Amino acid sequence: MERRQYLQIPGPTNVPDRILRSLSKPLINHRGPEFELLVEQCIAGLKKVFRTQNDVLIFPSSGSGTLESAIVNLLSPGDTMVAVSQGLFSERMAAIGEKFGINVLRINKAWGEAANVDEIEALLSQDTEKKIKAVCLPQNETTSAITNDIEGIAKMMKKSEHPALLVVDAISSLACLPLETDEWGIDVVITASQKGLMLPPGLGIVSLNDRAWLQAEQSKMPKWYWDYNAVREKMKGGQFPYTPATTLLFGLKEALDILAEEGIEKVWERHELMGKAVRNAVHAMGLTLFAEEAYASDTVTSISMPEDIQYKELASMLNKDYGVVIGGGLQQLQGKIFRIGHLGAVHQLDVYAVMGAVEMTLYRLGYNVELGTAAKAVAKTFLKE
Repeated sequence: MERRQYLQIPGPTNVPDRILRSLSKPLINHRGPEFELLVEQCIAGLKKVFRTQNDVLIFPSSGSGTLESAIVNLLSPGDTMVAVSQGLFSERMAAIGEKFGINVLRINKAWGEAANVDEIEALLSQDTEKKIKAVCLPQNETTSAITNDIEGIAKMMKKSEHPALLVVDAISSLACLPLETDEWGIDVVITASQKGLMLPPGLGIVSLNDRAWLQAEQSKMPKWYWDYNAVREKMKGGQFPYTPATTLLFGLKEALDILAEEGIEKVWERHELMGKAVRNAVHAMGLTLFAEEAYASDTVTSISMPEDIQYKELASMLNKDYGVVIGGGLQQLQGKIFRIGHLGAVHQLDVYAVMGAVEMTLYRLGYNVELGTAAKAVAKTFLKE
């Protein structure tokens, strides 16, 4: 008998059946009126999720591709940008910048530590010649399961009156964590399809405000595929400069309908509750959170490996015996932590089942835990709400 798989990595995430069915629709003419309506509906829905009235552009792309698109559209060779490096994915933005000849000022944080508003403010205040063109960081760094205070950073930058753009990687946070693009004054927000939007990988999405467009007009970077102006002009008519990922747009429309039915604020509240339940279960089992708990992510939880238990054994038994797939530590954290994703289409009974499976597996591997501890902690979290 086929068993359900719980894909509890930080992304790609579990794809709901409604979306899976939408992906099987027959293709349509991507130069015709039916497709134009589809694009119009997707953009309208995305603006509600981004909480913005700004332009929203869609690329057939991974999230990393969309990060590169921001560099080549907003900056020129020799420009200076600030990048908060606190894990594999935040470091990627810095690496892309350097590849294109950008002077990258890194704010290096230990993996598991959040970005510090004061450190960013200090760099901006020292920049009396206003050479810094952008401040780039993730809202959520999945490497270590940490969430940054984007609202605080945005407010600080606005108060400082420094002209640098705030560029936020929301790949693992959009449609999961509170993000108010217009209210907070975020210039550029980047995301992808395979996390909170509950789709397979393949769509990169970016929103830009007027300040970002003004800076884009001055960019001297070469680009063709990533050209924001070309994409914007085509999308005004419901088309793209090249062949779009039509089936993923079918899925995007369905995903946006699902989010609208729940209500985006309720989606945020659900993720907060799921994150709290996972962390409560971790504490109840006597395990240790890896990330700084005050900034622990509500989309993924990082847990230090218990002594005498190997990650490969834990992950293998969870998958083989219970159908639960978890994530491991990356690079310097390999073998030191395990990560449980709880973003996208994740609800109360999913967390109850997953944390119960983690507890049973640890018990079987010799970890000293009383069976039922995790389930009780999860249940108490939900029953208090």
